[in-house]
Amino acid sequence: MGQVEQDAIRAVRYHPPPGVTGEIELTSLARMRARGGPHEFLDPQRLDFDLLIQITSGSTVHTVDFTGYPLEPGDLIWVRAGQVQQWGVIDDIEGPVFLFTPSAIDTGTWELIRSAGVATPNHWTATTAAGTPAAAALDAALAAASTSDSPNLRDAALARTLAAALLLLVMAVPDGSGHRPPTHQAFVWFRDELEASFRTRHKVADYAARLGYSTRTLNRLARENTGLSAKQLIDERVVLEAKRLLAHGRDPVARIAGQLGFDDPSNFSKYFQQRTDTTPATFRARVRPDAQGS
Repeated sequence: MGQVEQDAIRAVRYHPPPGVTGEIELTSLARMRARGGPHEFLDPQRLDFDLLIQITSGSTVHTVDFTGYPLEPGDLIWVRAGQVQQWGVIDDIEGPVFLFTPSAIDTGTWELIRSAGVATPNHWTATTAAGTPAAAALDAALAAASTSDSPNLRDAALARTLAAALLLLVMAVPDGSGHRPPTHQAFVWFRDELEASFRTRHKVADYAARLGYSTRTLNRLARENTGLSAKQLIDERVVLEAKRLLAHGRDPVARIAGQLGFDDPSNFSKYFQQRTDTTPATFRARVRPDAQGS
């Protein structure tokens, strides 16, 4: 890993150590601690790669986008590129770690993963994961990474077994969790377009025109899949990014408003308050008392 300082959230890019080929690295929490040093894991991070951790011993709480996940032996946590994570007490846990860029997994696999559920989980408990095909696939990926065969064969085997493990993980979700496949491919397209364009498109009509569907159809698909309207999903995504920038960045509210497509900071403040019952400044002061006045 290597860090890049930005005006907003601290970004961490994937820089494999010498000897690692391809775009997938199998390491351990112990080696990550040794490589990063004591200060690497203190601040919130936005990764440009994916991180899959299997806890073998110890416990802590790992936070992904304001949700804290208690980690125990046997648990798995998958932090995806673009999400903001906050390490717990990393010294208290051990286990293998896969670091991989999005391009390390083939496009077809990513499309299947996106189509497998309305929202891909970040956390699987030991009870959910143990004894499943996903656990077996993860063991195969661990074995592939440690083989002494040629680097090309090893990397190919690792990419395929890890892709299988990820696919099977999104299927290993308990009944009643709310995780279900989308009812229509158009909803997957809407969700992908929302992720790509939420900073500049805030209206359902803009997405409908982009995708070639009516606003009524997008709202129907959104409600069928999530119980929320398309506008509520757009607002939810914009507010999540606003919270990330307010909580973890140092940019003033006016600059954050511009980054999220608002011409007037007062319009952004009003928008944020209507959806969170608090102003951006109050939210920032609550989660970051050191940032009052920014």
